[in-house]
Amino acid sequence: MHGRIDDSTAAGRGIALMIAGVFTVSVMDAVIKWLSAGFPSIQIIFFRAGFGLIPLLVIVALTGGLTVLRTRRWRAHLARATVGTGAMLCFFFALAKLELAEVVTLAFASPLFAAALSVPILGEKVGIRRLSAILVGFVGVVIIVRPGSDVFSPYAILPIAASFCFALGMVLARRMSDTESSVSIVFYTSVAALIVGAIGSTGVWITPQPGDWPVLVALGVLGGVGQFLMTSAFRFAAAAIIAPFEYSAMLWAVLFGALFWGEMPDAMTFAGGALVAAAGLYIGYRETRPKAKEGSGKAPEPSSV
Repeated sequence: MHGRIDDSTAAGRGIALMIAGVFTVSVMDAVIKWLSAGFPSIQIIFFRAGFGLIPLLVIVALTGGLTVLRTRRWRAHLARATVGTGAMLCFFFALAKLELAEVVTLAFASPLFAAALSVPILGEKVGIRRLSAILVGFVGVVIIVRPGSDVFSPYAILPIAASFCFALGMVLARRMSDTESSVSIVFYTSVAALIVGAIGSTGVWITPQPGDWPVLVALGVLGGVGQFLMTSAFRFAAAAIIAPFEYSAMLWAVLFGALFWGEMPDAMTFAGGALVAAAGLYIGYRETRPKAKEGSGKAPEPSSV
């Protein structure tokens, strides 16, 4: 009985941390969209990465100091940082052009891409059930984007590209996790984004006004804290328990979009989003099972996010 109480308490903490982390990141997404009205997206990336290093360096100090950043796998970190920065670029530019809920919903296609990429990169086998879930999820993406219709926007390619880059980054991080800490992977990606943002901002720089600085600082802190909360959630509960709560970001995106920009997704977007979420949840469930029962022989390792 005592063990059950402990397990229940740990699961509750994990769920609470995930919900808090998702809310924090969702607020950051809304801040990014709000800043996009007055600053170029590449400059927002610079501030996000720069001020985001503040909480990250605190975590480095609390987890062993600079020793956690030591590595001999510079090529792996460069590849991971490149796709991570690419994801950030596409996502930030998308927030400036599309409705908040549409961007967030399309970004949740990343588990679909991750499952597909795990075959050529990690050598995993995807059985018929997960393959079906991937196809269903991509049908949801098509329903949201609706290519060829009057509501189609070419900018919809941006969040899809962001989700692909993010998925590739997750798969690469998973391959690196045997020797590299999560802190080091996030740190080098943040540094890469800071450099790209600094270089890209040189020709389009807009000097922030005094009232802008608290928002810009909050942007980086929200991102760093949100990422820390979501990562910490996995220490208390299994991914299958807390991962579903990550999709609460869709609800926050709809709420913030309606409150601040008068945006309201149509029925087709809700329907497509439901398919994307259902497919992602099913893939997460299959990947966290002790054994695969779909002919793959071995269940893939859970992602070390």
